[in-house]
Amino acid sequence: MTPAFKKSLVAALTVLVIGSLASWLWHSNTQGDSSRQRNALYQELLELSGKLNRDLPRLLDEQTRFDRAEVADYGMRFYYTLIRIDRFVHDEADIERQVRPSMLREYCQGEALSYYRNEADFVEFRYLDQNELSLFRLRFTPEDCE
Repeated sequence: MTPAFKKSLVAALTVLVIGSLASWLWHSNTQGDSSRQRNALYQELLELSGKLNRDLPRLLDEQTRFDRAEVADYGMRFYYTLIRIDRFVHDEADIERQVRPSMLREYCQGEALSYYRNEADFVEFRYLDQNELSLFRLRFTPEDCE
């Protein structure tokens, strides 16, 4: 090996090591920012659910009671009870077909859910019957609004 080739080889290896180290540092820093943002989102969702839950349960109309809100996997879950519905008497699929369009419209266009549409991974609405048995759930993501 000639001295010029050795210098070129050492320079190439040095550039490779420095480039790899810089790439690793940038990647780890980017992931740290992402983790901090996700943690901040989770904390905000927890605070919002706490604020909502202070005033719940609450009747929204003569048939619907808003029971509670909870954070689930960087999304928000809302529980509603249909106080005059018994799952063993009524057709759950029919009720869901009636409720889904208005809830999707509210999620996609409503001001009250804009924070969740823009920041959270999803919003889920769980409907319970008068005996607090599950009727159905509606889960929406921002992609549902496109």
